[in-house]
Order: sequence, then C-alpha cells, then structure tokens
Amino acid sequence: MTAKRTIAVAAVVVTLLALTLGLVVTSYADSAPQPVMINGHQMFLGLAAHAVRCSWEDLYVKAFNWYCADNGIRSTWTEAGYDTATQITQAKRLIDMGVDGLIISPWDVKALAVVMDYAKAHNVPVICTNTVVDSDYPLMFVGFGQKQAGEQLAQSIVDHLRDNVDPVGEVKGTILELSSGPGTSEDIMRGGGFHEIVDQYPGIKVITQVAHSNRDEAKTATMNVIRGGAKIDAVFAQNGSMALGANAGLKDAPGITPKDVYIATVDAFPEICDEIGAGNIDIAVDQTPAFYNPIAVYYMVKYLQEGPSALPDYGQKLTAEDLPIDTGIQHMGLDPWETPMWAPGTIRHMTDFSSDITHDYRWFQTNAVVVTKDNYDSPLLWGNFPLPGW
Repeated sequence: MTAKRTIAVAAVVVTLLALTLGLVVTSYADSAPQPVMINGHQMFLGLAAHAVRCSWEDLYVKAFNWYCADNGIRSTWTEAGYDTATQITQAKRLIDMGVDGLIISPWDVKALAVVMDYAKAHNVPVICTNTVVDSDYPLMFVGFGQKQAGEQLAQSIVDHLRDNVDPVGEVKGTILELSSGPGTSEDIMRGGGFHEIVDQYPGIKVITQVAHSNRDEAKTATMNVIRGGAKIDAVFAQNGSMALGANAGLKDAPGITPKDVYIATVDAFPEICDEIGAGNIDIAVDQTPAFYNPIAVYYMVKYLQEGPSALPDYGQKLTAEDLPIDTGIQHMGLDPWETPMWAPGTIRHMTDFSSDITHDYRWFQTNAVVVTKDNYDSPLLWGNFPLPGW
C-alpha cells in the first residue's frame, strides 16, 4: 500500500470513529486567523450539547464553531440526542481527547455532576450554557432563566391591564394562564415567575388551565373558558405551542378574536413570529442561542490565559462594551453578533437560579430577547435565522 493511500485509509477510519462517537471536529485550515496558543499548542475547546433537534439547538452549536473559527481556536462538538448516558460518555471522551476547556449544556441537572468530577480530576475547566448542573466545579453558567421570562411577561401583562383595560390606570382584569402541568419545569419556573408578579395585584383574576404544552389542548381549554362566560383580557402561555393553541381558540370562538386579547408567551419560534407580525400574538420572550457559547468561549479563553482573576465578579453588570464578542465576520450572510441582543448581563449566584441548585457558582444572566411587532421579522432572531434544513 502506498503512503498516500495509507494516509487516506487512516483518514476514513478516523472519520468513521468520530461519527460513531457522535463527535464532529471542526477544521478551518484555509483562511484561519492567527491561532490562539496555549502551552505550545493551538487552544482546543469542546462543546457537549444535549441535542441538535431543532433550529434553536442548531444555531446554538453553529455559533460555538463560528466563534472559535473566527478567533483561531480549534473546536469539536458532540450532541447526545437528549440522552443522559450518551452525554456523559461523550463529555468524558472530549476530556480524554485533550480539550483545554469544556462547554456543556447538561441534559440532567444532577446526573451530569459525574462529568464535573471527571473534568476536575483531569484539570479541565468547564462552563455550562443554556442548561445547568448541580456542582460547584463549573466556572460559570451562561443563560437567561425561565423564572425571569415568566416575570418579564407578567410585568408586560400588568402594564397592558393598567394602560389599556378599563378602568384605565388601575391594574384589573382576567388572565388565562395555560400551564404545562403541575411539577413540570415550565410550570415551576415560568409559571412561578409569572405568579410572583401578578399575585401582587388583588384586581387580577387568574384562570389556570392545564394544557400539557399541547397546542390542541390549549385551544380546547381557551374555547371552554370563553364558552363558560369568562371575559379574558390577557393570556399567559408557558410555552409557544400553547400560545398558538390559545390563538387558534380565540379565532374560532364566537364574538372574540386574538386581537381582542393580549397574548404573551415564552418562545419565539417561526410560527410565533408570524402570528406576532399578523397582530394575533402581542409579545414573546426568548433566549439568545447565538450568544451563549461565544460568551462562554470568551471567558474560557481569558481564564485559560489569565487565571481565575479574569472572571467577572458577583453582582457585576456587563454591557456590550465590556464584552467585545462581535468578530465582524459574516456567517450564512449575516453577522450573528453585530447586535448585542444578550446585553446587558448580570453576574448572579447559581443558587438564585433554582431551588434544584444546591452548589454555587457564577451565573452570567443574559438579557432576554423581547419580540413584538417592531422586530418580529429580524433575521437575527433565532426563529428567522437562515439555517438550512429547518
């Protein structure tokens, strides 16, 4: 066998092995910037994503690889298909490959602590993005927070009732809350945040209907409440599917339309953006998946180069000027970081994030994206980003 053929066969074997492990190695040899060096080699970072099954998750991963490539960092990533055991195996394999730092979106808040122990034993720093783990080892978590989304939407409803519902100037009215169900994370976090705000106002009546995150159930629940004689002033949907169900129910119910009711929801996927543009949903709050991993990479690099002192302090407020992550390079025809949709950010304690978290570390709480008729068609919203195949 010739040397050239031997190399080719070896390359095929390596590729097949990577695919078997769910591993994708990203290489940018042609037009790469000056490489970031550490300990005599190009810095190598890994991302262990819990899944790539929708455009949100696709953009989340692509942003990691784009940002690393733009900054001369070698990158590799895995996705676990929402399987905890698979993610544990993949994350450990990344560490065994010799990554200098690991970024992870843990699928299980408790079970993935074993990966933190493994990373600690191998002296590999970890930053969590999008989802969290209950361990004191991560340097940081980068994300918004479901409870805060519920609070933000509740405040928008309160403002609407005060400014647009009789008697104007008072906070009075009836809100239909569509719940994913008792015990679900959406009900506990998003619903809990919602109630922390609206329960302060005795003039607000909340009618809660469990729709199990299902569009059809939400439609039926909405129509049943209306048929029962309730006058609904606003809808709070714990997720976008239920918001679309409420929207459909209001379209079919007699004597009322979606434009007569203020509809607020978490999630801004494409159908939600379309309905906001049509005036049938008023507001959505959503995350910024294109920014989570670039922020994490930015701080991982600083930590690896400068040590713990490079990390932001608890209570620190951060603006776009403090965190210059825009590379000025276009990807898929757009500069995904030109508009700092994540800003401002605040460094909080992870124990503030959820009662499920018993170990403390930094929480880089980003801002959320508020989607209204003013910006529903922005190509920088993840629901509109021109990703192929979704």
